[in-house]
Amino acid sequence: MCGSCYTLSCSAILCRNRFIRDLILKNHPLKKDIKWVRSLQQKKFRSESGCFVVEGHKGVEEGMRSSFALHSLYTTDAEWAASHKEAIPVNSREMEQMSSLATPSAYLAVFHQSHSIDFKGTDSALLILDGIADPGNMGTIIRTAEWFGFETILCTPDCVEVYNPKVVQATMGSVFRMRVLSLSEEEMQRALKQNDYYIIAADLKGTNVYRFDFNQKLAIIIGSESHGVRPAMRSLVDEFVTIPGSGRAESLNASVAATVFMSQWRCSND
Repeated sequence: MCGSCYTLSCSAILCRNRFIRDLILKNHPLKKDIKWVRSLQQKKFRSESGCFVVEGHKGVEEGMRSSFALHSLYTTDAEWAASHKEAIPVNSREMEQMSSLATPSAYLAVFHQSHSIDFKGTDSALLILDGIADPGNMGTIIRTAEWFGFETILCTPDCVEVYNPKVVQATMGSVFRMRVLSLSEEEMQRALKQNDYYIIAADLKGTNVYRFDFNQKLAIIIGSESHGVRPAMRSLVDEFVTIPGSGRAESLNASVAATVFMSQWRCSND
C-alpha cells in the first residue's frame, strides 16, 4: 500500500470513529452528562464552569435546601426520583462512572458555586486558614466552625479549594451554610485592621490557650501542620497562643488545633 493510501485510510478510520462517538453522544445524552460531571473532579473545569459536585443523600438534600442554585441532579433511587422532578434516573453503572467515591452513593448533584465576596467585618470571631492543603482537614474545619457558631472563614490563596470534592464531602453539608472566602494577604490585612480584630495565631510557643481571654473581637489564624503560620501572616499577629501538651508528638493536626481554639472561644462567649 502506498504512503498516500495509508494516510487516507487512517484519516477515514479517524473520521469514522469520531462519527460513531458523536452519534452515540447524540442518541445517549447521558453520556455527555457523565463526561462533564467527571470533569468537575478537576479544579480547572470547576473554575471554568462555576459548578461543583455533591455526593450523598445528606449533602444533596442540604444543597437543595440552601441558596445555592441546582444545576443537575442524578439518582439510582427510582422512588426518590419520582418525588423529585429535577432528578435524572441513572443506573448503578452510570452513577459509578460519574462518582469520585470508592463506593458511590445513590445521590449526586451538581450545584452552581457561590460567588459571594461580601465581608463586612461584623463577625465577633473569624477563623483564618493559612496554607491548609489537605482536603480532609479543610472540610472538617468548615464543619466544626459551623458547629461552634462561626459564620466566616478567610483562606489564603494557597489553601485547598473549598469546592474540591473531598472538601465538600468532609463538610457534611456545612459548605452550603458557611461563608468561606479566599483573600490575598494584602486584602486580608486591610480587612482585619479596618475592622479592629485582635489577631491571634496558633503556635508552638505563646500564651496558654486555656488562660487566654477569648471574650473579644478575634481573628484566629491556623497554619498548616507542615509549615505552621508563615512569615507573611505572622506579621499580622497581635499575640501567639499555644495549646500545651506533655507528649512527644511534634504538633497537632490542623483541624484538631482549630477545634481547641474554637471550643475555647465558644465557652468564653456563652
